[in-house]
Amino acid sequence: MRFIIYCILFLSFNCLAENNVEHLGEDEGYVILPLVISGMVPESIILEDSDIFGASYKVKKLKAGENFELIILPAGEYKWSKIKVNKSYYFNLEESEFNLTVKKDKINYGGHLIIDINSQFGTANYNYVNRSSQVIKELEDCCKTLTTQYSLTFTGKSEDPYIEFYRSATTERVN
Repeated sequence: MRFIIYCILFLSFNCLAENNVEHLGEDEGYVILPLVISGMVPESIILEDSDIFGASYKVKKLKAGENFELIILPAGEYKWSKIKVNKSYYFNLEESEFNLTVKKDKINYGGHLIIDINSQFGTANYNYVNRSSQVIKELEDCCKTLTTQYSLTFTGKSEDPYIEFYRSATTERVN
């Protein structure tokens, strides 16, 4: 799979220009990767294609606090697999089932990955939570052109009626 080729687009929410909307390929979708980091900041966090021979995407240039990335990936199933602290030390997320689905022609959101690394004891706490209202606000602030061309969809484990509720409430308010 040519996974790495599809990861060419890397846009930070904070610097996304309105006119800088990359059009999607035939079987691609936008993916929002929100990470909240406290404690020690890891070197990278790895998102893998669920296919056995699928490649991986590394989220790098992390900072304490909130990190948002908007990338383009081929449609399919993905999972957060590792929090890489340094070259020889990592936390395995395989059993946590922090998964997301990428649907073509959509802005896909699977959840916020919350990470707290305690370097003194060599431990970490992590969770995958739905904060779709925060993602909607961020998209409205930075990417209005993108949200008019592609709809946001929650692709995490559970159902999320909030996005559809918000969409219908704002449509009614405009009309």
